[in-house]
Amino acid sequence: MLKRLSSGWMSWLLGWLLNWRSHLKTLAILLLMALAINAWQSRHVPVGPAPALDAPLINALGPHDATLQTWLAQHRGQVVAVHFWATWCPICKASQDNVQRLYSSWPIVTVAMQSGDAAAVQQHLRRQELSWLAALDSDGQLARAWGVRAVPATIILNSEGRIAAASMGYTTTLGLWARLWWVRLKGLVPGV
Repeated sequence: MLKRLSSGWMSWLLGWLLNWRSHLKTLAILLLMALAINAWQSRHVPVGPAPALDAPLINALGPHDATLQTWLAQHRGQVVAVHFWATWCPICKASQDNVQRLYSSWPIVTVAMQSGDAAAVQQHLRRQELSWLAALDSDGQLARAWGVRAVPATIILNSEGRIAAASMGYTTTLGLWARLWWVRLKGLVPGV
């Protein structure tokens, strides 16, 4: 039985390896579809400088001494991520660890969209053990200005404070990291 199972697995692997080109085509089509869907989802994100709307920042400990605009000004010259999320969003909860993993090594600020008042957002951050800063967007005005229609969403700003990339929906740690590095690379190498 084990020999037959082993030989079946080996023949499948051999068949897969012999047809690698067709699998590569399938992967390329899936990648193009994913890119097209992301482009469609982020079609409302403005091009150019980040919107100038301001909001107070908080963390799990309470109010922070900066606002969204002062934080962005402090990080001018760096590639930064602005991550939109909501306490009521299950996909945001699934992806929050991915953002948290990068928070210590990249400048990331988050926006709590329509998630209640400062106390409710602070309680959520504390309960989920999230150390990031969150701008309060209780009425969705910030999200609208940034072109965000659904959460989670991550917008990458280049070192000049201009919107360079946008991603809507669940994103892995590797996906966030790759977007940040790509925008950084584009800033370092002219023409990329």
